[in-house]
Amino acid sequence: MTPTQIATDSALVSTSFGCAVVIPAVDCPCPQVASVQPQLRDDDCLVVVSNGARSVAHNCSATVLRARSAVWLECPVRLGAGAARNLGVAWLSGRASVLAFVDHDDNAHDDWLARLRAPLADDRVDLAGGVLEVASGDRRHHVRPGVDFWHRQTVYGSNCAVTREAWQRLGGFSTHVGTCEDTDLAWRAAGLGLRIEIVPTAVVAYTLKHGRAELRQRITWGRFSVALLRAHHLPLSRHLPTLRGLVAHKRSHGLASSPLIAGVGQFVGQSVGRAFDVEYHPGP
Repeated sequence: MTPTQIATDSALVSTSFGCAVVIPAVDCPCPQVASVQPQLRDDDCLVVVSNGARSVAHNCSATVLRARSAVWLECPVRLGAGAARNLGVAWLSGRASVLAFVDHDDNAHDDWLARLRAPLADDRVDLAGGVLEVASGDRRHHVRPGVDFWHRQTVYGSNCAVTREAWQRLGGFSTHVGTCEDTDLAWRAAGLGLRIEIVPTAVVAYTLKHGRAELRQRITWGRFSVALLRAHHLPLSRHLPTLRGLVAHKRSHGLASSPLIAGVGQFVGQSVGRAFDVEYHPGP
């Protein structure tokens, strides 16, 4: 997929960067851009990949491009987060030493980027993942990425960073496993022997969905979890959680507005995936 519009300072087309932050956006990314932009160093850049409805309230591209070293890529169709991130990285053509990813509808803490990139800059790890801050009533708690489906460590695609060399070995996010593209990336990284570290101080405030929106989201997650397991040749009977297990996990993990709705939705999605979806293949 080639973007239909590329807007940036022409000098950035041939510039090398210490770190590039890529934001896939299906809606207005301006609040997230306002959080990330002050964290950029002089040799960093920001790449927004717009692939959804434009804001009717204001011109998002003009707002983004007022930021230092910003790039706006626009596509006519919705790509999905993984494909949009890949497109943003493709524009960079290997000119960024570190690639960091955050979503348009979340909010990065003030020191998010410095914390996340530190182990990569020190050459301790190849792939770093942060944690999500979730609000529940008046309380906020942090959700750490774990070992998904009793297999391997995962990272959140909305809060992770990778070195240029590791990205080239991985070939980007897979477009064959839907919304499980981040777990797939981490699993493939582990399979290649790449070093993965979770950075608990790299925090992004995550916006939970509610009601029917949460149900639809979790049905999708459940369906693509089947695709993920099939892509990695893992037996569904051993790695897919039960309905009771799903609800209990949502309740203990905290990444759900309603553990019951989230658990039931994911279980329904798993059932749909098992019954109707075809085999998938690992890799981008």
